[in-house]
Amino acid sequence: MDSAEVEGGADLFLELAGETRRLMLESLARRPARMSTLARELGVTVQDVHRNVNRMMGAGLVERNDGMLHLTESGRMVARQISYFKFVEKYSKFMNSHTLAPVPEKFAQRIGVLQGCRLVESVTLVMQELKRLEASASRRLKIAATQAWPEEGSILVDRASRGVEVWVIVGHNTVFPKNVVEEIVPLIEKLPTAPRNRMVKQLDLALYVADEEAAVMFPNRNGEVDMGAMFVGNDSGFVEWCSDLFDHVWARAGPFDVMKTRIA
Repeated sequence: MDSAEVEGGADLFLELAGETRRLMLESLARRPARMSTLARELGVTVQDVHRNVNRMMGAGLVERNDGMLHLTESGRMVARQISYFKFVEKYSKFMNSHTLAPVPEKFAQRIGVLQGCRLVESVTLVMQELKRLEASASRRLKIAATQAWPEEGSILVDRASRGVEVWVIVGHNTVFPKNVVEEIVPLIEKLPTAPRNRMVKQLDLALYVADEEAAVMFPNRNGEVDMGAMFVGNDSGFVEWCSDLFDHVWARAGPFDVMKTRIA
């Protein structure tokens, strides 16, 4: 990489370092605007907008047409990535104690969709949220879990018996309590609309999609899914991300065999 490429990248990051310029990019990504409109929206002076517009025009991010400010194609590409950096900034402490290693690159690049979620912490609160989310499903329920629990099994039986489409992915490393294997699994298998189950060798994150709400748990730095921390939300982009990631894992999974899980 030559020095011009390095300097170009540095210049772009310098433009994004200004809070006003970042807010202007986000605003113009929604719709074109006049300088006076941007000034009112952002609570700054027209002079501030003018100065920052000139900088962004020089960087090729913004253009002016008939008095209206528009993002260039480059500007739109940059604006799409702002959520990525906002997520990193907002949850840097959490991410530094966890890892995205199991997340395929094409999904890691879309991680910004999580920045509008709630981070629920503590095992008790996570379990409460999971029960609520799973029990709320009226059309579809997708679960990829590394830990099964009796009440969840009862929820799956109830949802499936009510016509909810249920998909479940487990790994050879998924922990199943013995009473779930002996009591709940046989009940599920007898349902007219039994959940569809698949299995992977190693499941390194947990996913839950219930209609228009979703949740995800990431592994800690030891590679173990952290059951005490969960991102949950109903933003359409986040729900789509979780559902797409589930489908990605599902397509690569094989036949389900509960006896190949970790029964405890």
